[in-house]
Amino acid sequence: MRSGKETIACGSWFTVPGSRFTSHFSLFTFYFSPAILLAFLILLSCPAFPLNSSSACKPGAICYVINGTITITTGGSSEPGLAADPDEITIPLKRAGHLMMMEARIDNETGNFIFDTGSSKLVLNSTYFRKYVSMESGERGGITGGVAGVRQTKVSRIQISGYSCTNVLADMADLGHIENRRGVKILGLLGFSLLKNMEIIIDVRHNELHLYRLDRSGNRITKNSSEFKTDLSQKLQMYQDILFVSPKIGGKILSFCLDTGAESNVISSASPKKVMNTVSITRRSGLVGSGRPSADALYGNLNDFDLGGQQISQMQTIITNLDNMSAAFGLTVDGMLGYDFFAKGQICINLVKLEMKICFNKSE
Repeated sequence: MRSGKETIACGSWFTVPGSRFTSHFSLFTFYFSPAILLAFLILLSCPAFPLNSSSACKPGAICYVINGTITITTGGSSEPGLAADPDEITIPLKRAGHLMMMEARIDNETGNFIFDTGSSKLVLNSTYFRKYVSMESGERGGITGGVAGVRQTKVSRIQISGYSCTNVLADMADLGHIENRRGVKILGLLGFSLLKNMEIIIDVRHNELHLYRLDRSGNRITKNSSEFKTDLSQKLQMYQDILFVSPKIGGKILSFCLDTGAESNVISSASPKKVMNTVSITRRSGLVGSGRPSADALYGNLNDFDLGGQQISQMQTIITNLDNMSAAFGLTVDGMLGYDFFAKGQICINLVKLEMKICFNKSE
């Protein structure tokens, strides 16, 4: 085996005991007086990069236009919920290594958001948003160690190619180590919780993310879209806005989460012996995650990965300790399905029916 460095998983997940919120970084509870709240609202009324007159930005609010595609607005008094959106949206993706990103501009800053289903919410890079009014939120633990200096702010409106949400809590943390690793400007992480009640098609081959609005039964509202061709269908479980699937490896049913922010698949080094015997080790590597330290890990191939009764071959993986992640969730996390899995074909995820469908690439 040879030494090397591998970048993996922008993402890990963390929770506060007794809380129903989980994301890259745990949330603490804050208490503040009416006077502090008033000061908070006054500060949010400062001028900023304006939207055009046809936008939904309310008077006195601050609107941030992101490359004409994503709009973040702070301030205003809108109630939580979804705004009126198109029934079908296509967002182009770009890649840095195996990270899937959206080109973005906020205020006078241009950069990228990482599409990261391993995060249950929005995470902003504090390097570029220090002027935002925020509150200290403590230190978070991660797959490779602690992440210090995490703060929390509130975004009243987020719009993604016409799809928008209101009153969204966002964590702020230093993501500079990810930027340095890939040599790209990272404005933040965009997670699954912003895409509730949607059907999502992740198309790595064509670098596209397709979003479809659903009715209460989980069917597409638009009647003009073509039906998704399915080679494999699998039920999903959702735990605190993170999706889990149950593959069979070495005859054992395991619990893997879906993480588009992970640059490779990951399997726990604490997996049963029958599981580990199916993994062929290729080399030793370093693991870079949400925390700055690099953890030791092994790199290998999953030779017996069964999902929905179908074998998926050539699944590369990192083998490392996931105890911190399991402790944060309060349940056993056996692994993560990252870029190597999503690159197998078009992945369709219905967030109402909690169902995943796969249309494999012809070469698979």
